Amino acid sequence: MTPSPVPMTSRARLLAAAALAAAVLAATGATASPAGAAPARGTGDGPPRWAPSSTRLVGTTAVSPGGRVRVARTGDPVAAEVVRLVNVERAKVGCVALRSDSRLATAARLHSEDMARQDYFSHTSLDGRTWIQRIQAQGYTAGSGENIAAGYSTPAAVMTAWMNSSGHRANILNCASRAIGVGIGKGGTYGTYWTQDFGRT
Repeated sequence: MTPSPVPMTSRARLLAAAALAAAVLAATGATASPAGAAPARGTGDGPPRWAPSSTRLVGTTAVSPGGRVRVARTGDPVAAEVVRLVNVERAKVGCVALRSDSRLATAARLHSEDMARQDYFSHTSLDGRTWIQRIQAQGYTAGSGENIAAGYSTPAAVMTAWMNSSGHRANILNCASRAIGVGIGKGGTYGTYWTQDFGRT
């Protein structure tokens, strides 16, 4: 079974299986959702992928030709650390560093906060909006995927879970992506909700 971006209990394992099936359906354009809250979901264009999000970011992160990671200033140091860790992983496989995009970050933050406030876990908002519609509402039109996770208290923990899940890892290491936004929300059943939105421009 693919590791889930939520610490696993017996109930969570069952929900993870349902979420994985729903994510595959969502990524391929089908519509289906499991009953109850799901521990992880992902979306993207192309092959099936799963995705997360982030909070408001103001700066950028880059990898120099020598492979050194440069951290830029952002509005949220926790989100900035997620971006830094994403770019470390991308550098290992030869992908360019993602730049932080404030539109993607806003969409990600608002989704994480909404999931925490309304106590649900899904790529589809309770009002029916998809991740694509949420990023478009912020003025971004070239989305390449979204990762979400819940229940992890640190950037390192959530990144470990995502990198141990083939679908989430594929979103992070998609070399066609050029931008990222990370959002964090506090509250709800899982305590901390994470969203990564990825873009191609």
